[in-house]
Amino acid sequence: MGRKRRVLVTGVARWWGALVVQRLVEDPDVAEVIGIDIREPRHDLGRADYLKLDIRHSLIGKLVRAVGIDTVVHTLTRIDSFDMDPARAHEMNVIGTLNLLAGCAGQGSPVRRFVLKSSGHVYGSRFDLPTGLREDHRLDVNSRHQFVRDIVEVESYVSDFAVRNPNITILTLRFSNSLNPNEPQPLARYLDLEVVPTVIGYDPPIQLIHRDDCIEAMVLATRRGPGGAYNIAPPGNEPLSTLLKAAGKLHAPLLPPVGLGLAAFAIRKAGVAFLSPQLLDLLRWGRTLSTTKAARELGFRAVRDTRAAFEDFIQERRVLRYEPDRHTYQYEKELEDFIHSRQVASSNGEGEANGVLTETSGALGDQAKARRPHRRRRQAPHRSRS
Repeated sequence: MGRKRRVLVTGVARWWGALVVQRLVEDPDVAEVIGIDIREPRHDLGRADYLKLDIRHSLIGKLVRAVGIDTVVHTLTRIDSFDMDPARAHEMNVIGTLNLLAGCAGQGSPVRRFVLKSSGHVYGSRFDLPTGLREDHRLDVNSRHQFVRDIVEVESYVSDFAVRNPNITILTLRFSNSLNPNEPQPLARYLDLEVVPTVIGYDPPIQLIHRDDCIEAMVLATRRGPGGAYNIAPPGNEPLSTLLKAAGKLHAPLLPPVGLGLAAFAIRKAGVAFLSPQLLDLLRWGRTLSTTKAARELGFRAVRDTRAAFEDFIQERRVLRYEPDRHTYQYEKELEDFIHSRQVASSNGEGEANGVLTETSGALGDQAKARRPHRRRRQAPHRSRS
């Protein structure tokens, strides 16, 4: 029997990382899952450990070696955000990823698999893009949008890292726009408006992927598949007008193609919706990703197509009502003590006894025992009343 894996997941304060953790802790081939973020998780992480840690911190490398992390799932990247300005996004997306990669590299690193959450936005959205973009299509390196340039830069660093570290299998997952009724992102909130304003004279092809399919793809990538980039999307696309009509959504061509940015700014100031520049391009030109490679090499096929994913999103949004946040979990953040309480498996691979890592002398310091960070208690999932 092979050695059970130890997985580090970034970004567990948001649904991407938290729901991946929920799946991984139930995997019998996974011995341990550690989730990190700079904010408290809003979801139950089961038997996983949560550590408050910024991926820009040098302790990442120590943590990876102390615990013996062999798989890293990086979900913290953002391309659409209500609350993150471009400068801060650059720090988290680019600088944070660079530091995370550095912590996974070097002599003695146990990491053998690295999964990056990326976005289909790396291809851009223009009138001349072909339908069914494949993974070898040129990325939009000269994008007008800072968030897009950042994610393209992140992918370039990850590709360089893969060349320099051939012993680590690296998978980059480029997602189409996702739908999660509990934590809707900018495009999802726009589509959830009572009357959806569309761009005059445009009816773009859209691909939308359900939350559960997103998580399934991430979990599959931690288990199997060769390194490389993969488009993660439902097959085919739907014209925006057809999609809205089928879901019973009112829509009207109210956004002028000339001065679209100013119209979007006015909508945002009015508190109606937030449409980032890259989303405005999508609402004009659309984008369709080919899913052939993911099906062939990763074994991933979305359960729901775009229409089914959108209709499920709309139905759940209709029964949800916002309530005061009752996720008030508290943790002791003893990261250094946690690191010093752990030891990497010995060089002969016999660093465990009865499934528990033994303590031996090593580079991380003394053998002082420390309390493990509190694990999140299992609780019934919270659902708002309709």
